[in-house]
Amino acid sequence: MTDLLPVLNWQAVLLVKVHKQALLPHHLGLSVSRMHLAEHPDGILVSGWDVPAEERQYPRAQLVGWKPARDVPFELPVQFYRNGDPRVSTLIPAGTWVLPYDDALYNLYLQFQKQTQSLMQDIEVNPTAPNLQAVLTRFIDLFNEE
Repeated sequence: MTDLLPVLNWQAVLLVKVHKQALLPHHLGLSVSRMHLAEHPDGILVSGWDVPAEERQYPRAQLVGWKPARDVPFELPVQFYRNGDPRVSTLIPAGTWVLPYDDALYNLYLQFQKQTQSLMQDIEVNPTAPNLQAVLTRFIDLFNEE
């Protein structure tokens, strides 16, 4: 890839990934991030969320390891999977949802991520705290209402 990139159509995207631990498949975590992606003849490029459009070139824009001809098409929304050599990593983990960026959806997932992480930390520190048990009961009751 050269320093001179063709004019690219940068898209603001939201990445949402549910993580499962191999030894504890019932233990889940959530990753939420945002960035800019663009399709380049060599593959998909990534640039940080705060990088201005005029600065989205190497080294501030780099190949992700996603080639639409080999992997999944670059048509959003898409759940990313790599069909190449599994020993070669990509910057986007397999199974990550790549969505067109939406500020409200980003904030919703980010708030959920923070709240669930906070609950897990509270459970780790003091699993018998009365206020924690009350919060967990309300949380479970919300799902039982459906």
